[in-house]
Amino acid sequence: MEKMNWNNIIDKSLSILNKSDKGYVMMDMYQNILTPEEAAFNKVSVIPYNALKFIQTQFSQLGLDISDKAVRIKLLALLEEYDRLLSLRQ
Repeated sequence: MEKMNWNNIIDKSLSILNKSDKGYVMMDMYQNILTPEEAAFNKVSVIPYNALKFIQTQFSQLGLDISDKAVRIKLLALLEEYDRLLSLRQ
């Protein structure tokens, strides 16, 4: 069984969200994700793709339901507290 790499998943999710427009991205026939501007400039034929649903599914498969707002709030609190405690130790 392959070990999950959260760092890669988070990086990919952030990249997708940075290219999204209200949670949707444009995907070409090679499954490359483009911004609407890139697609228009390069005259590439694209289809809209629901990035939020894709990311939700990816994290759900890893056991983290990021669609639940309470889970997201708790996760943010955990990360902030962890970071605070790490800074105290240094």
